[in-house]
Amino acid sequence: MMHTTLKSLLLLLGFLLLAGPGGGMATAHAEEQHIILLIDRSGAMNVLESDGQTRFQKAIGRAQQRVLAPSTATRHFAVWSFEGSSYIEHLAFTPNIDFVMSSLFHLRAGFGQTPLALALCAAVDHLTQYRPSVLATKDIALFIGTRENSTPLGAQCAGPWSPAQYPFFSPQSWQWKVLNKLRTGNPQNPNSVPFPLIANYDSVFLALANAGPVIP
Repeated sequence: MMHTTLKSLLLLLGFLLLAGPGGGMATAHAEEQHIILLIDRSGAMNVLESDGQTRFQKAIGRAQQRVLAPSTATRHFAVWSFEGSSYIEHLAFTPNIDFVMSSLFHLRAGFGQTPLALALCAAVDHLTQYRPSVLATKDIALFIGTRENSTPLGAQCAGPWSPAQYPFFSPQSWQWKVLNKLRTGNPQNPNSVPFPLIANYDSVFLALANAGPVIP
């Protein structure tokens, strides 16, 4: 019993020492970094921008830059997209950069709507289940060119739009649920935690803010 208790205390101490600035886990001290590249493939991504590229082409370019960026951590990427009323896992987690770049290269935009809340909360679940025994930061790299409009009713993070902006979302709005999910793993738990489950949750909401207005 004493051995088990001591082991638990040492493990807890290890997690506390990994807490980085802003409450996130410090990537430099983690063994690995697990990242889901979550890409909007909805019809709005076919819109041509003033620079001659579609929103989708620009999203893929940014995703490729993220993959090729220098890193001191061992990174495992997965490639997901969302469109219509669901999401697709195109590539399971892998540290092989060539596989990731090939998967991104073969993606194409669709014509459906944008189930953003559904995809984000499913991505959190997938990240928490991947190599749970390894000390790793968990990130979602979100590439979106439009706004949530098609998460099915009954999905864990479905809800109306919030009239209040980040981080003070209205309870039971989809933004409130997604923020809770990113921080705690539970869409109904708004309580603060020592460090968030998804380390870059604030970057996710910055991407949302740049994609469109808070109220559609």
